[in-house]
Amino acid sequence: MINFNFKKSSIVIASILGATIIISSIQSCVKDNFELNKLASTTWNPNLAVPLVYSSLTVQDILTKEDTQGQIVVGADNFCTLVYKGNLFSLLASDLIHIPDQNPTPYTTPSLTPAQIAALSTNGTVTVPFSQTVNFISGTTAPNPKVDSITFKSGDIGISLSSDFKFNGNILVTIPSAKKNGVVFSQVLPLVYSGTVPVLANANYNLTGYTFDMTMGGTTFNQFVVNYAVTLTGTGTPPLASDVVTLNQSLSNMQFGRIYGDIGQVALSPDKDTVEISIFKNALGMGSFSLVDPSVKVVITNSYGVPIVASISQLEGYTPPALAYPITGSPNPLPIYSPTWAQIGQTATGSYTLNNTNSNIVSVINNVPKNVVYQINSLSNPAGPTNNNFVLDTSRFKVDMELDLPLWGTAKDFWLVDTVHFKLDQTISDDVESAMFRMYNSNGFPIDVDMQVYFVDTLYNLLDSLVIPNQLILNSGIVSPVTGMVTSPTQKNYDAYVDRPRLLNLKNSKYILIRAVAATTNAGSSNVKIYSTYRLDVKLGVQFKLKVKV
Repeated sequence: MINFNFKKSSIVIASILGATIIISSIQSCVKDNFELNKLASTTWNPNLAVPLVYSSLTVQDILTKEDTQGQIVVGADNFCTLVYKGNLFSLLASDLIHIPDQNPTPYTTPSLTPAQIAALSTNGTVTVPFSQTVNFISGTTAPNPKVDSITFKSGDIGISLSSDFKFNGNILVTIPSAKKNGVVFSQVLPLVYSGTVPVLANANYNLTGYTFDMTMGGTTFNQFVVNYAVTLTGTGTPPLASDVVTLNQSLSNMQFGRIYGDIGQVALSPDKDTVEISIFKNALGMGSFSLVDPSVKVVITNSYGVPIVASISQLEGYTPPALAYPITGSPNPLPIYSPTWAQIGQTATGSYTLNNTNSNIVSVINNVPKNVVYQINSLSNPAGPTNNNFVLDTSRFKVDMELDLPLWGTAKDFWLVDTVHFKLDQTISDDVESAMFRMYNSNGFPIDVDMQVYFVDTLYNLLDSLVIPNQLILNSGIVSPVTGMVTSPTQKNYDAYVDRPRLLNLKNSKYILIRAVAATTNAGSSNVKIYSTYRLDVKLGVQFKLKVKV
């Protein structure tokens, strides 16, 4: 990667120009017989030199110091690759399947038969069984998963009843197809008659850890049966033929741990999105630029036990407002694998790489796109209905992209522009006549840089510039024609003189604009490689010329 980000350098320059001059009063020791009133008033013109900055920059400092997206990967030979990683798509099972709270239709028991009424009168107790089939709602949007079985990570079942019978008793609630550690769900809800009807009772039971078989013996899906056994005891007023028990159920706060069945054909595609190539965000101009071996690697991971087919409908480099560079070569369909029943809880991985042999990635990257724009189309169970899916709450379908930019190539007339806040209005005292800024560079990179610093006001009107035009500020290090590596750095001093009228004019400046034009060695005609051992040493100082009256 040959376009260097000089944001740190610009901040250094701004710090120099904004340095506050502190003039301290100095108390001298004077003997008693020294007659100060006879000392003639004399004007001196001393120079006050202030060392400001010493900085030694590596490729990491220059390229990724303020780049939160990219990172430099250093090989065993110290060769550097700039790597950008982005997540193109990620779908967690808990985001795909939402089980809503639900209230099954209330169930009203039939009235007691004459034989049951007689048994209650004779024996003082009677038990009457009832059952209700619950239709389970497995999702908030169609197609809802066809659940064969589900294990709840959390959830509650609420039961409330209203009894017309003037008897004490209880109701045994059993769900034969719901088991936890092999034990069937079973709860007893007491009935307490206190002299008035209806007799009311309610309870809430936790479903965490319960597995529900919802096939009704392998014949259907999304259904289970709740059995009730109503027991009445006592010798009170004989029940009427119209006396009944009304039962209400509720299912709430449900999160699944595992689902087996058929989740259906679901489009898993997100909206169009972008990954920023932030190294290019400050790059302007139409200079030539080339990398020898850039590549894009796409990694697809899937822990759904569900067949998925997907394709990339859009993958392109993009620079706003309208420059698009489609990236070709992606396989269709994408290599997506699913774990088998023997691999429940594991992740299946597929991947492919676009490089200079199977795609146009070189030409796309060399157009310096600021973003990669993508869109993925995908569908679960493309072959149609199945009852062989499994989904865990941790299941995820994810597509990750890695953009590798080996720092090997050329650049010519490549612009980098940055803006820095600047304030000098409190710095220039009446005793300052001029300033000289000195910059010493030792450049171990195979890069030449021409730089200019502009001072502008709040409306970006140009007030002044620092560097005499056509000055090569940073000279390339000496490059071996055999290995292409820098064998020794080059050194250079640059002095910039600013007189008092110019300093006073700079009081109105609010920003510094730094423009750098970069080129690799030999005017950008030879490929160069960047190694982690390269360094750029910068020493910066300012010398103020002061007018002091004693």
